[in-house]
Amino acid sequence: MTTSALTPRWSTPDLHAAVKDHYDGLIDLYEDLWGEHIHHGYWAEDEPDPGRHAAQVRLVEELIAFGPVPEGARVLDAGCGIGASAVHLAEHLGCTVDGITLSAEQVTRAGAKAAAANVVDRTAFRLVDALHTDYADDTFDVVWALESCEIMPDKTAFLAECRRVLKPGGILLVATWCARDDRLAPNEDRLLQRIYRDFVISHVLPLDHYAALAAELGLTEVRTADWSPHVWDTWKLSTDIVKPVVRDPSVIWKLVRAKGMDIFRFLNSVPLMKQAYERGVMRYGVLRATKPN
Repeated sequence: MTTSALTPRWSTPDLHAAVKDHYDGLIDLYEDLWGEHIHHGYWAEDEPDPGRHAAQVRLVEELIAFGPVPEGARVLDAGCGIGASAVHLAEHLGCTVDGITLSAEQVTRAGAKAAAANVVDRTAFRLVDALHTDYADDTFDVVWALESCEIMPDKTAFLAECRRVLKPGGILLVATWCARDDRLAPNEDRLLQRIYRDFVISHVLPLDHYAALAAELGLTEVRTADWSPHVWDTWKLSTDIVKPVVRDPSVIWKLVRAKGMDIFRFLNSVPLMKQAYERGVMRYGVLRATKPN
């Protein structure tokens, strides 16, 4: 059966298993290549290049401002990675943050980072499916989803769960990979499908689809922005970082022995992301919405 790049690539059980295997197996490689903030960076126009790590921190700060995230807020970090955003929110805004993920290795690494930053009293990291959490209704001031929505196989269910656990007046903040629109040519569709396979992504949607879903769920004050011009340098730099790894047979075989043959597919997918941005197929969008009082 032919599938579209705007529909889930995986069944939910298969996706969950693939996500666990992918991040548990490659988390140290991700951190070696991208640093503790395993997400895009943000480069402002007409400003000096701050460097890749500072640009990643800048993206977190831009998302905080886009909310804005109130000081001292209780935050759910849905898809917390290795905890860098949660630690930043706790350290700089005094937030109390619950981070959830499907990867046991990420939970361990996030806990260690929180301890190193002395914010263990304001952070907690757990193995929880973001589509089906065990939190009570009206628990959080903010739900923060930084580059996790693209992994979710059911976008509506994810946004509905975010709405459920938000307090009335609470803020939903999503930063996610997006498709340009819903009129993809066959070669564009195939490019996204390859990225899904190699990065273990369910699917992406155009940014206006997310805005429509949020409104349909009764969220208000829905606001979106396309940050693609600010973030796509991430993949120019990432391609440069991966090139020496790919070109060194000794490094490749060391990785294969440690990670298995799928490492080839993962490393070769980095230039595909650069290509997707250059061709305008992949976009980067942010969404902010409020749960009504």
